[in-house]
Amino acid sequence: MLKGLKWLVLLLLLVVVSAYGIARSGSKPLDQAAREELGGDYLQTDRGVLSYSRQGPADAPVVIMVHGFSTPKFVWEQVTPTLLAAGYQVITYDHLGRGFSERPAGPYDAALYRSELTGLITGLELATPLTLVGYSMGGANVVDFAAANPTQIKQLLLIAPAGYMRNVDSLSPLNTPLLGEWLITVFGKQFARGAIKKDMEAGLAPPDMLDKFEQQAAYTGYTDALLSTLRHFPMADLADRYRIVGETNIPVTAIWGTADEIVPYEGAALMAEDVSQLKLITLPDGAHNITYARAKEVAAALVSSLHP
Repeated sequence: MLKGLKWLVLLLLLVVVSAYGIARSGSKPLDQAAREELGGDYLQTDRGVLSYSRQGPADAPVVIMVHGFSTPKFVWEQVTPTLLAAGYQVITYDHLGRGFSERPAGPYDAALYRSELTGLITGLELATPLTLVGYSMGGANVVDFAAANPTQIKQLLLIAPAGYMRNVDSLSPLNTPLLGEWLITVFGKQFARGAIKKDMEAGLAPPDMLDKFEQQAAYTGYTDALLSTLRHFPMADLADRYRIVGETNIPVTAIWGTADEIVPYEGAALMAEDVSQLKLITLPDGAHNITYARAKEVAAALVSSLHP
């Protein structure tokens, strides 16, 4: 009996180690050679190389768009054309650890995400104050940046922004050393991939979205960046940063779907208590995927809210 149990434990350990090794195998380094092969625009910052895009007239009002936790800058592709047609210059970039930006060791904390924006603004020699658009975790990122740099901000436009989440208890296993590394490595990509595939099958996502996700997720460091962010960036509770913004005269607009299960719509009421200047635009039955599933409505709401 005891001998059988011993062999069972060894077998389970072998399966666990093998699953981790298989998930790690095949990842490619995102180095200079890879970037040259991929093409695109890149910017060296203090924390690493950022992959970015810049579209529109050079003398047009600038809008910087900041994506969320797991899906890189291509999440904006259905929204950007409307902003360009309205006469804006649109800048998007991949967070460090995502897309084709560098994958530094971290920690992926608030200081790192503020540094990204600082590096982008200074590196591209952008005149401030600027308009920032943030989606999901990106909404929390731009609020945190604005709280630290209020004079650099003209306006904040938030789409289903993190910062008032009360549904993160299920993430607690990821905070456990070793277990968290195993879970995010083995299941992290599958979770994000599954959500995109489901949206594509329902006709809610562009047909090439999964291919674009797979391409960037193939590079080493993607899931490590996700885990470090979950452990070090306080996206569940940033009420203190929202309150600081609420004490400024920065215009703030939030676009939010009532059926959002990732960043629940109830956060809008909490935000309104801390940000008195908040203008809320509600999308009935909108889920968390509204930047592409309901791109026309989101783009129209952005354009109607932008101050040239």
